[in-house]
Amino acid sequence: MALVLTGTVVTFDRDRPLLDPGAVYVGDDGHLAAVLKVGASPPAGFSNAEQIDTGAVIYPGLIDLHSHLAYNTLPLWKAARVPYQHHDIWPGEKQPPDYSSSISWPQKVLGQAAAEALIKYVEVKALVGGTTSIQGAPHTTRPVSGWLTRIVDLERLPAGEDLVMCAALQRDVESLRKSVKPKLEAGQVMIYHLAEGLPETIVHDEFSELDSGGCLQPGLVGVHATALAAEDFAFWQQKVKAIDTRQRATVVWSPFSNLWLYHQTTDVVEADKKGLRIALGSDWSPSGTKHVLGELKVADSLNRDSYDSRFSDLELCEMVTANPGDALAVAWGPQVGRLQQGGVADLIVCEHHEQDPYRNLIEATERHIRLVMVRGQAFYGMRSLMTAAGVGEADTITVAGQQRALLVKRPDFPDAKLDWPGVKAELDAVRDDPVGSWQQSQDALAAWGGSLDEPDAPLVVFGDMPEGDVGLLAASGEIPSDITIPGLNSLSHDAAFFAAVRSAGPPELQRLADYY
Repeated sequence: MALVLTGTVVTFDRDRPLLDPGAVYVGDDGHLAAVLKVGASPPAGFSNAEQIDTGAVIYPGLIDLHSHLAYNTLPLWKAARVPYQHHDIWPGEKQPPDYSSSISWPQKVLGQAAAEALIKYVEVKALVGGTTSIQGAPHTTRPVSGWLTRIVDLERLPAGEDLVMCAALQRDVESLRKSVKPKLEAGQVMIYHLAEGLPETIVHDEFSELDSGGCLQPGLVGVHATALAAEDFAFWQQKVKAIDTRQRATVVWSPFSNLWLYHQTTDVVEADKKGLRIALGSDWSPSGTKHVLGELKVADSLNRDSYDSRFSDLELCEMVTANPGDALAVAWGPQVGRLQQGGVADLIVCEHHEQDPYRNLIEATERHIRLVMVRGQAFYGMRSLMTAAGVGEADTITVAGQQRALLVKRPDFPDAKLDWPGVKAELDAVRDDPVGSWQQSQDALAAWGGSLDEPDAPLVVFGDMPEGDVGLLAASGEIPSDITIPGLNSLSHDAAFFAAVRSAGPPELQRLADYY
């Protein structure tokens, strides 16, 4: 369906950053046919297109370049012995609340007994914060049909090829050299967990291993890099520039999660001084914000109170739009992160509540998001805008006290059969009887006679993080008889979230509540 949305258009195109009033022409192919000032001659084919005056600010959809979707129904984990030294320590935490019973087992049971519901819930949590592209696809028994958001790990842009590799767990030098280096040299992207922990700990070796494996290339996107110092960032950037002077190294910053687990975060000031590109990622709900719009506020707070306003409001907003878009453009070309002709029609409409458009995005909360579109399809927003965008039947949902319309049921897709009440009902049923639900799902798997990678095989979602004491395919009798699955992690930053932050978070995270 071809659409024209008008409002204040923030393009993140440095040549014409703001069109006020502007018009965004959404083609029925899911791409942007044009982005123009209101009154300019429209592109061909839009003379009879639906016109939507949003009365608001239109931005590119936000890009979350680091998450772990399989775990994002879980609440903040109040781990016993923070701060940890590095990422190899906390997955083995056995003091209550231990890692396996708090994270691994709840994820495993929900992922096996309510796979579709889990996927839809965590996608909706991303959508309500304006996220249209997110990294962190779970492992599954077969490909998922019916994603709402654009899943970076699985996306086939621009010409039907999967050109983005992702790894949450480290690889040895030989694997990096043989399996990753050639693909990076061919123009692919690798999003890779790197040096997550405190400086001068063993995780710093991961950076040296990437260098030894020949992977410090333009397509490498390093997640966290908290153990790296100024000289590391300088070396990394020099390596990339030696290959392609037009490119920059990219680091993904997840300040909330870093501070929650380690009480320190990436030295983004030094990374910026050395020329690196910085993108934001929400990480996962056991130690992160609800979505990348929340993470943007943590970055803003640190910028003002700890970094002497090193980054402008524009530069902070680029961390969730143009910067991750440019990192992905190494493989995809200029598809996401900006509103420009030929790019994908991923966009959000946000209430105009601050005069400056970049401050408007930084200060926006879930209640300010009016519309979210992915591939030109509206999935979430005010019912009037959803209807105007061609959505007929949609569920009603209340987020941060605001009523919104939500499209999750898509009959043409095998893994989008549930409506929103159905999503919550399935997850609640598993929470009410986790042992029985696990056994039922085990029986269903046992009854399946075919291969688990066949299109109609039972869908099971596996986590991509360390399992602690839990094996990948635990047998039916191995589930703890006293397992408790916590209540669903709420869609918005609410009183329960901030109570948990006050209880267990370091001082730097206490300021997040001021934005809400």
